[in-house]
Amino acid sequence: MMRDSVRQLSGLGAVAGLAAAVCASCADATTGRDRLLDAAAAIQGLSSVTYQYSYEGTGSAAGSFTGSVTLVRPADEPPLYLAELRPSPSWIPAAQDDDPPPALVLSGGGDHIAAHDEALARFSYGTVSGGSGHLVANAPFAVPSALTDPHPFEAELAGDLELVSQETVDGVLCDVLRGETDQFGAARVWWHIGVEDDLPRAFRWEAADGSGTLAFEVRELQVDPFISPDQLAIRMDVTDPEAGQVIDEDARPIEAGIPAPDWTLEAGDGSTLRLSELRGDIVVLNVWSSWCAPCRDLAAPLAALSDGWAGEGVRFLALNAWESPEIDASETAREWGLGAAVLVRAERIASDYKLVSVPALYVVDPRGDLALVRNPTLGDPEAQARELERVIRTLLGGDR
Repeated sequence: MMRDSVRQLSGLGAVAGLAAAVCASCADATTGRDRLLDAAAAIQGLSSVTYQYSYEGTGSAAGSFTGSVTLVRPADEPPLYLAELRPSPSWIPAAQDDDPPPALVLSGGGDHIAAHDEALARFSYGTVSGGSGHLVANAPFAVPSALTDPHPFEAELAGDLELVSQETVDGVLCDVLRGETDQFGAARVWWHIGVEDDLPRAFRWEAADGSGTLAFEVRELQVDPFISPDQLAIRMDVTDPEAGQVIDEDARPIEAGIPAPDWTLEAGDGSTLRLSELRGDIVVLNVWSSWCAPCRDLAAPLAALSDGWAGEGVRFLALNAWESPEIDASETAREWGLGAAVLVRAERIASDYKLVSVPALYVVDPRGDLALVRNPTLGDPEAQARELERVIRTLLGGDR
């Protein structure tokens, strides 16, 4: 699914109107494949890079971010980065928007990772091996996978590429390459590669089925600046009460038997619901997005369960996450027959639940503890529904 690597998305360039005609200089140049191989070699030759970026996406790639990135590519080690996303995905605009809006700052690339979410006043840290990889799930909005992969552009190079034009991005003349990929489903892609330095300056991606688009553009690129290890660290005075929460994510498992993190989310009509208000009921949390085909496939089995347990103290909630602003989640839920109360902007609680993709399912027992965690869900919707039914029956005492 796109969200799984949405955040391994290779960045996409917000460059409008690609020229249809092949420029004269491109016609005499090497092929699109050759130019992308040149770009891959240029990336692999980098020791460090800094840049400003903009990201705009819809559907499966929904998001709108700007910020800065500092990235180091040590020899024989994974690339390391410090990335800023503004606004934080957790931010809810007030009546008068913050200026500037709060940011999410991420430090990662190796096993040790950290995140400072200004919108939540929270500093979190942990390791990928310890189960805290969700902390940097948003990093690909700012750090294209082409800059961190051992073999850049592997998916694009597996298909056909053509050199279609030249365009200028942030004052840099670029060759425009067009191709196709099936890395996250069938899609068309465009890369803008600097003529002089062979480095990518912009990227566009369009799902063939219309389920999503994204555009990524690099500005103020600096190649091989001196970067000390300190520049990749998030500086926090954890002894300062105003610094907010400090959380060791490795020590905070999300699994059956522990208290479900509490939350307050909005419904489409502006009302709010708090999870702890439902104490005493069995609560099924279905996290979904309109662009997610497996979410749609799971809708009918979940709706059948919801109907079957009506009046039995079982509440089904449809938590909509990572949705495009133009989509009415409640309308989509009706079209799918979800039969559950719809709550929006559930990406705000993604970190609390260590959520990195949709669909995901959680069951909260009457005491408020997690009874089932499926993140991601089982691949077979019917099998997932049967497992969910067994958990509910057990919580109800097995009398149904």
